Amino acid sequence: MCCCPPTAMAVPFPNFGSYEWLLPFADVKHVFQDLPLRTEGTVLTVVVGCGTSDLSRELHTHLGLPQVVSIDNDEEVVSHMKAQHEDLKAALSFHQADLTAPCSHVVADGAADLVVDKSTLDCLLCSEGAPKLVPSAWVHNIYRMLRVGGCYVVISFHQKEFLMSLLSLAFSIESAIDLQRDVGPDVLALVLRKGTEELPELQKALDAWNVQMPKDLMSETRREALEADWLQRLRPGASALPLSEAYEVMISSSEKREYSLSDFEQEPG
Repeated sequence: MCCCPPTAMAVPFPNFGSYEWLLPFADVKHVFQDLPLRTEGTVLTVVVGCGTSDLSRELHTHLGLPQVVSIDNDEEVVSHMKAQHEDLKAALSFHQADLTAPCSHVVADGAADLVVDKSTLDCLLCSEGAPKLVPSAWVHNIYRMLRVGGCYVVISFHQKEFLMSLLSLAFSIESAIDLQRDVGPDVLALVLRKGTEELPELQKALDAWNVQMPKDLMSETRREALEADWLQRLRPGASALPLSEAYEVMISSSEKREYSLSDFEQEPG
């Protein structure tokens, strides 16, 4: 089961509301306050997989980061976010792009001082084709857009050792911060830094990295078992299960460690 940021919601964009995946800004603010960031001049912050989160606005208004570029692969979400932040368009810009492909047309190589990723890497790690997609494209493109000495902050529900096995191929690990939630498992903030202009063997190392997760999260066998369990639990005359029961049917024991009932209940649609 993939628990991914809802960046592509099947509702008209005027009805979009702000949605914060994992934690609101107030609970992660201290991660950024401890970074040695300048707040004047040409400092550039990039939020990848912005969705409809308030994170971009908060980084500007509460931390004083002067220029925040936000990227999402959903065109309708980007249009909505542009309209919502018309009052801050001098400081905040929103762009439709796919960061699994080069996007130097949005952020020039070596231009970003800070890249922020709040659970977007989680989504990619859950996606079909992730073993090839994530190491060879996403991480390398983040590396390319950062300046030497720039920071990459990843907020994730994945385990520390798993994330570090991938991200340490490209970045130095500055700190790992546990973030507590009132409901659901805790999450992690990793602060990473780009150390050199180019790592000659980076692409090869990323290509060789293997995502340690099932390659087919919804096999035919699992689908049949889910359907049988679902039908068995349905009450006479009912067409749906209560959310708590649906969670028990659909989410495996190992997945429940990373995806709580509260997260499941808050999923849009």
